[in-house]
Amino acid sequence: MKTAVRHAAAVALLASAVLASGCSRTERWQEEVRLGSGQVILVDRVSGERDASLRFSLPGVPRKVYEWHALHDGGIWRHENPLVLDVENGVPVIYTVVVTSPGCRLFTRYSNRNGAWVEEVLPDKFKGKAMNLFVRGGLDVGDTVTLDQKRRESTVISYSRSLKYLGPSDKACRR
Repeated sequence: MKTAVRHAAAVALLASAVLASGCSRTERWQEEVRLGSGQVILVDRVSGERDASLRFSLPGVPRKVYEWHALHDGGIWRHENPLVLDVENGVPVIYTVVVTSPGCRLFTRYSNRNGAWVEEVLPDKFKGKAMNLFVRGGLDVGDTVTLDQKRRESTVISYSRSLKYLGPSDKACRR
């Protein structure tokens, strides 16, 4: 599981490095996301040099739209990458990784309470989650990323289990 976190951090670091190298375009796409319940929703995604956001509705309440924006957007070592979107106890949650400096990262969990996103920094040890959000990182996959496409792309770009699973780490740096 240590490898899983290292690879997730490496992906976040790579995305941050690409952004710092002058490729500061903002990517927008829609993505099919399978929730832990097995239900599939369509999520509007934005990822850029200083922002990441998700916009979605949950099954059963299509008129209620949730919108989440990364809190940590202060440059190369503070870019926040959402990795998991799910529903826990009837509440939408988002798990993210923030690379704070080389080799250091924070894992956070956001939950939507009464219309506001509440951030919780996860401890060094926490129950792992299967990643269900696509780490696009400049790949040209079109305007809509389907579940099938995510599965295919993950094998093409050699996603190992470690890039499909967000899990605990023995080493994480604090803010």
